[in-house]
Parts: sequence; C-alpha cells; structure tokens
Amino acid sequence: MSETIFELDTMLDQSDMRGAITEFPNQIKKSFSIMSTWKARLEYRNIENIMVLGMGGSAIGGDVARVLAQNANSAPIIINRSYNIPEWVGSNTLILACSYSGGTEETLSAFAQCRERNCPIIVISTGGIITDYADKYDLDRIHIPSGYQPRAALGFSFSLILILLNRLGFVQNQIVEMVEKSIESLELLSIEMNKDENKALAIAENIHTTCPIIYGSEELTWVAALRFRGQLAENAKMLSFHNHFPEQNHNEIEGWTVNKDIMNRFSIIWLKDEDDHSGTQARMQISSALLESSAGSQLEISQTGKNRVERLLKLIHFTDWISYYAALLNNVDPTPVNRIQELKLKISEGK
Repeated sequence: MSETIFELDTMLDQSDMRGAITEFPNQIKKSFSIMSTWKARLEYRNIENIMVLGMGGSAIGGDVARVLAQNANSAPIIINRSYNIPEWVGSNTLILACSYSGGTEETLSAFAQCRERNCPIIVISTGGIITDYADKYDLDRIHIPSGYQPRAALGFSFSLILILLNRLGFVQNQIVEMVEKSIESLELLSIEMNKDENKALAIAENIHTTCPIIYGSEELTWVAALRFRGQLAENAKMLSFHNHFPEQNHNEIEGWTVNKDIMNRFSIIWLKDEDDHSGTQARMQISSALLESSAGSQLEISQTGKNRVERLLKLIHFTDWISYYAALLNNVDPTPVNRIQELKLKISEGK
C-alpha cells in the first residue's frame, strides 16, 4: 500500500465519530449483555410475518438483521420505511418499531396504524415518544444505549433485532452464534483501521473526489452497498449511488453509454463475497470489463472470514471506515447532519 498523500485533519472530528465507529464490535457485545436479562412479558403466537418500522439509521439495522437471517428464519422479514403500512398487515404480523430517538415522524405514523390493526408490537428505542407509547399500551420494549448518532448505533440495532427474533423462536441459534463469534475479528479489523496507514484510508483517498457507484450482490452484499451509500452521504457529505447484481445487467448497464465526461467522474466500487452465486460472479467480472473505458476508476472490496455472517459484518465495518476517512479528506466533520436537521425544522414549522 502506498503512503498517504493527503493530510488528515483529525480535529475536524469534533464529536468523535471515529470512536463511535470503533465501538461497532463492542456494541454487538453489549447487545448480548442487554438481551441476557431481557424477557418477553407478552406472548407472540400465530405470527406469519415480521415487519420492522424504521427510517435511516434505525431501518438499516432491520435490513442487516434480515439479510443475516434470510437462510435461517421461519417468517419473512419486511422493512417498512414509510408513513403508511401495507394493507396485508394485521394481527398476525409482529411489528418491531425501531426509532433510535423515539420521535421519528414516519415511524410514529406507521406505529399508530399498526395499533389500529391490533398488531403485536415490540418497541426498540433509547426513549422518547415511542417509548412513552410502549409504556402507555403496556408493550414489550428493548432499551438501546443513548449517546450515538442513529447511524453509528448499527451494532446495537441489528444485534438486538436478531437476538430478539432468536429468543422468540423466529431465527435459528446458529445465526446468533455466528454474530457473537464475529466480535473478535471485528475488533481486530477496527484496530487495523485505526492505524495511520490502512486500506480504508487508501480507498478513501481514491474516491473522495468522485461520485461512487456501488454494486453489491442480491445474495448478500447489496445491504453493505446500501449502508455504504448512506454513510458516504451522512459522514463524508458525498453523493453516491448503489445497485445490485444481477438486476444491474437488465437495465443500468445501458446507462453507461453517453455523457462520458460525466461518467469519468464516477468510480465503480464492487462489493463481493466468495459465496456470491456463480452467475453473479461471472456477470460482475464481465460487466467490469465492459465498463473499463467508461468509469473513471474501479476497485473491488471484499472481506475474509469463517462464514457469510462474519464477512458481511466486516465488510460493513470496513466501508464505515472508508466513509469516515473520506469525510476528513473532504474537510468536513463527519458527525453533524445539518441538511437533515434543517429539513426536519422546516417540516415542523409547516405543520
């Protein structure tokens, strides 16, 4: 790996996002501790499907939990990012209402509709309005430690959901065991990424002045691509876009044809895993060759590990670090989300 050619101003990180990202494996560990004493007071019978209510950093925890459990869960898991809920939702749908702040407008709206349809609901939050509702309606709830940006509490959000669903009998033990056994390798990765010279920093140096186009696989890494896009936006204040394979081959690949001066500012980032379907692997390889003359640059990111759970968690953690270093290289504090706060203020003023 070449030496760093950009000067990092670590003083930009006024709220210690670096520390929050470093905490990712410890958040998972703490989640197991939290759930070791948690017991459901209510019964959850005849559940046909599970729906997670959430937005932004709270919703991505549901996405990660769903992907990790997709080969070992007994009921489908759906993530609902909306004010409204689908018509099919009813008393046989288990609702996990996830709002880190407890006051997410869209989640509260969907929560109220779930109440009207007599859905069994479990609240996952640090407190706020939704926790007040949980107490008012005597719902089961799980408390998330406060003090983080919602997006920086992913270790809690996905782990608590997975452990909860395992406790209720919807997710097999092996998945939760794999998550717990991944903590040590995540800690080692975090130590590596805290060094002055590391692979995440090197990638950030290559992409921080580009518009990254992030491609993952439908089998697994699409959720890492989704997370990476969100982290580049909120931490590094960068626009990026994501898609997944094989779907990309059925439409988007044609978009890499005209406006070559614009495409030259794009960087393609391939998120790969060794267990990707052979057809997906072939499509990615061929597509990369076809797009060689179109994109400004291309790079691959993957992680090693004993199983798909460990590799995906390491991939997510690694790309979080890229977003952090890209923020410093772009001379911005990675923590504040001023546009989001301004938007929320204007929405509240308009009511």
